[in-house]
Amino acid sequence: MSVSAIGTAQYLATEYGAKKAAQRTAGKSFAGHMDNAVQKTQMPSGTFELHLSNDIDGKVIGAGCGNDYSFTVYEPKDFDPANPVYKMKVWDKDGNVTEQSADMSKVDARNSDYLSMYAYSSYLTAMGIYSGAQSALTGANALQYGIGGFGYGNLFGRTNWMNVLQNAMQSQYSAGNLQGYMNYKGYYDTLSKINNPGWLF
Repeated sequence: MSVSAIGTAQYLATEYGAKKAAQRTAGKSFAGHMDNAVQKTQMPSGTFELHLSNDIDGKVIGAGCGNDYSFTVYEPKDFDPANPVYKMKVWDKDGNVTEQSADMSKVDARNSDYLSMYAYSSYLTAMGIYSGAQSALTGANALQYGIGGFGYGNLFGRTNWMNVLQNAMQSQYSAGNLQGYMNYKGYYDTLSKINNPGWLF
């Protein structure tokens, strides 16, 4: 097994499951404007719920969960590419929900919380700028914290994600995993280009 697989399977499988569920529910109306379409996801610590597309929040762009949280990133129904704001909702282990939004043109990869950076990675993926952005971020984050080390409290702290990606690149290089190294490097290079004024926005 390569190092790229350690600690990342639960995050990537969750994203995959959320995307497949979102595809299954796309185009279906929810009777009575149901607040949430929910998918149960089995995690090592128990069963968690991923809250998917609904009539209120908009289209799901990404979702994930950990030992004591789940979150969903939405592209609002009134989304304006000239003012690209995404909405994020987080559920703690008791089902309490927290909402926040982030302007994708203002996310700083060198000083961002995980939710905003995940939303930004989802945005870059949706816009076709870097298709592996979500996986690179979740993989690098999992390598940083190890199995089960990342929890609800870590979602909101600011981090320099460029450093996190550099560390992930180094760990893959040291392990001789060239493919893993190139995946992280591709995202790192994309973010470096975006930080040049006028490259993306």
